[in-house]
Amino acid sequence: MNASLDHGWSDRGFLLCIINKRVIILPMKNFHIVTIFPEVFETYINTSMMWRAQKEKKVKFNFYNPRDFTKNKHNKVDDKPYGGGPGMVMTAQPILDAVKKALLKVKSQKSQVKIFIFSPSGKKFTNATARGLANKYDHIVLICGRYEGVDARVKKILKAEELSIGDYVLTGGEIPAMVVLDAVSRQIEGVLGNDESLEEKRAASSELYTRPEIIIFNKKSYRVPKVLLGGHHAKIEAWRTKKQKGK
Repeated sequence: MNASLDHGWSDRGFLLCIINKRVIILPMKNFHIVTIFPEVFETYINTSMMWRAQKEKKVKFNFYNPRDFTKNKHNKVDDKPYGGGPGMVMTAQPILDAVKKALLKVKSQKSQVKIFIFSPSGKKFTNATARGLANKYDHIVLICGRYEGVDARVKKILKAEELSIGDYVLTGGEIPAMVVLDAVSRQIEGVLGNDESLEEKRAASSELYTRPEIIIFNKKSYRVPKVLLGGHHAKIEAWRTKKQKGK
């Protein structure tokens, strides 16, 4: 039996889903990003899907710069590591105070909150992780480290989980944070407009074609596979599934 689904947003930031004439209230997804470079996110979150998701109040991105929470004259957020070693370590106090302010926006004790610190040694972020975060948590806090990393006491105090987007090292946590924002946002009801746009819900293939049917380049012809032109949906899905398994 197919459910009748409709939805809209209240002026308080709650998603009102009507399923089979029953109203289900879902809170807006709040992301809290702790970073000393909030400006690097500006273009990305205000473009395409991310911009629409904010406009329709499906998600909200909140930024907290640790420099705004320092207690020293020069707004310094790093210091030398105890025990020696190269580079600098981000100090705990500005980050802890930034997260404390973020958590003030959690109005209900029933709200589910998850805090992450990005680290190459952390749990591998996958599409399944993104789907789980979208379904379970109302507030997601992302701490973007810099330099050699973050004082280990931040993780202990906040009971944060380390998260990695791959087996490589980046200059900071800002790019991993954007990956998480994008991957989680697209899993939220209505963000993509069409639920079938979620790759895991259809036979996706990296081998895609569009018009024209024939491209001539350096005197050679490159054609769209015939199976995609026949309009036989079962054969097309079988072809895509085969291509997906053949990766």
